[in-house]
Amino acid sequence: MIWTMLPATRKLLILMAFMLVSGLACSEKEVVQFGAVVPLTGSSAIYGKQIANGLELAFEEFMATPDAPSNLTLVVRDSESDPEKAQKALEELYAAGTRAVIGGVTTPEALAMVQVADRMNRVLLSPSASSQELTGISREFYRIWPSDSREGSRMGLYAAQNLNLKSAVVLAADSTYAEGIETVFQASFTQSGGEIVEEIIYPENTSDLNALVERVVSLSPDCVYVADYAAPVINIIKALREMSFPGKILTVSAFATPQAIAAAGSAAEGVFVTHPQYTPDNREDPKIKAFVESYSAKYGEVPGLFAAHGYDSMLVLFEAMNKGGDRASSFWQGMRSVKDLPGVTGPLQFDEKGDVAKYPRVYFLLEGQAVDHANWVEKKRRELHDAMEKLREDRRRLRKQSDS
Repeated sequence: MIWTMLPATRKLLILMAFMLVSGLACSEKEVVQFGAVVPLTGSSAIYGKQIANGLELAFEEFMATPDAPSNLTLVVRDSESDPEKAQKALEELYAAGTRAVIGGVTTPEALAMVQVADRMNRVLLSPSASSQELTGISREFYRIWPSDSREGSRMGLYAAQNLNLKSAVVLAADSTYAEGIETVFQASFTQSGGEIVEEIIYPENTSDLNALVERVVSLSPDCVYVADYAAPVINIIKALREMSFPGKILTVSAFATPQAIAAAGSAAEGVFVTHPQYTPDNREDPKIKAFVESYSAKYGEVPGLFAAHGYDSMLVLFEAMNKGGDRASSFWQGMRSVKDLPGVTGPLQFDEKGDVAKYPRVYFLLEGQAVDHANWVEKKRRELHDAMEKLREDRRRLRKQSDS
């Protein structure tokens, strides 16, 4: 009624003002936010800091490209190595409209966070959680780290068939992570002809590990398989060396950080570890070469395994956004469309359960560096073959000289 009583000129002015305001509102792009919840402090910070560095580098590089959307932001939250705090931080990020979140660095954090992702129908991408419990746990959960089943079975098979080890003692923490990986190792090792002499399970955060190590040494196995997070593994390796354990030491990918290897020092020499394929000294792969150079320039250190997985996690989110759009309701469709995405840790794609299609390799520590053992053995075999051929050639030449 009031509208009909207004003069025509006034109506026109009001309509024009409304159209102008509407046009400005439509022209402003909605902010698209990605998130990350990683342990920057606490017991798991050894992994979280590296992952955060990697994903932030990837985000900066992407935003510097000509076609990068100006409305894309990244928010990184600290879980403080606490699953409950990780869960709360994830809820807050999703409530703020975050499209997808990188998080669940450890298995306990991932198990807590996936409940929120499932309830709120938002994508959660773990850069490093490996428990078998996480396989197929939610349509919204993905990970770019292979399951413990692959890591444990690979080490068990390699120890028995390639290293020719006949007996092993398993030394593992009473945790979801350690249990998931050591049980698979045992099955693979025994199926390949090895014998588990004893399984020693100790409470998490055990401070006095000497008694456990003494028991391992007294059993005289060909090897010991240590399953725990980095800090206890470092102490166990040092104690084994101090007690002159003569067998081989095998351990898990949680130890494969530059900080852990450096902390173990000379005691780490010769230790065998399984982890996804990644070698920062690979100068033949241009993607790895560029990543290592950029990371080293920014942070002043060579990127380790977890930094590489943080970097690749961000690449996956960019690819999913490109494939499925930036809407939270359809972002998971973009995740399903990720196929053979080139990453610094190898090609990235997911199976129907959200697991990455990767297979771990066995490395050993040589002069403080993780070296692919199978490749090293092959290199030494070729060197020996070449040396033998040279020796034969020298002998033939000497015989010809003596005959003449």
